[in-house]
Amino acid sequence: MAVSVSTILKGLVHRLSKKKKSSRFPSLSWTKEKILKHQDDKAIKQIQFGHLHVAYKRPYELLHTYKELFEDEIYFFKANTDAPLIIDCGANIGLSVLYFKSLYPKAKLIAYEPDADNLTLLKQNVERNKLTNVECRQKAVWINNEELLFASDGTQGSGIANQQTSTNVVKMQAERLADVLQNTKVDFLKIDIEGAELEVVKDCAPFLHNVQNLFVEYHGKAAESEKLAALFAVLKQNFQVYIKMAADNLDHPFVEKTTGASFDVQLNIFCYPFSEKK
Repeated sequence: MAVSVSTILKGLVHRLSKKKKSSRFPSLSWTKEKILKHQDDKAIKQIQFGHLHVAYKRPYELLHTYKELFEDEIYFFKANTDAPLIIDCGANIGLSVLYFKSLYPKAKLIAYEPDADNLTLLKQNVERNKLTNVECRQKAVWINNEELLFASDGTQGSGIANQQTSTNVVKMQAERLADVLQNTKVDFLKIDIEGAELEVVKDCAPFLHNVQNLFVEYHGKAAESEKLAALFAVLKQNFQVYIKMAADNLDHPFVEKTTGASFDVQLNIFCYPFSEKK
């Protein structure tokens, strides 16, 4: 695809004029970003970010996630040990695992990723970067140890199937997260499970005192705000909570009202110990 000189110059000016954030990881170059935006989303591809080697399929998901994790560092936290226990529910292709291990090389990680295509890339990225003490589990996290129907499409949107799901449905073993947390002290717990977060967090409520830092990506419908309220009711029992928009899906909410997609609302919810300051 031909790109005009004026477009290139505008892009360079925009990038150069943006205020750079202080980060321990390299920012995407304008050239690399342009190349990624014009790639297909079918074949497995390889890219290098500094010392990290990443296998991926979908360049747009890679772009978004890299910026969120490595440039904005939304998962940055300070552990009380150099070998924290991190549980990653919804590890996708493993960019979060790469980030956590870059932050704490001695960390022990348990990474849940039920989607088979994502799991393949996750394991490749763990192996290519020679990461140790990372356990990859092809299971969905849930409220019971049971077999579930899972909508598997190899994207960040894979999740537990519902009545509206009609394609790419497979049977998947689920693991009760509450059982894992019951007798385990966790330094960082990430829950990004495409709509099942309320049920799982409610089930884990008796054991959330064992979690030092919790990140939840909430996925919901605009007409179901009571679910968000219920989630906050559980979280506030153990944590101070800070919220950021994960995706701004409606340009004109008063007019559009709903996206027509599986989820209207996506929020990043940061949960951490209560501050001693009043």
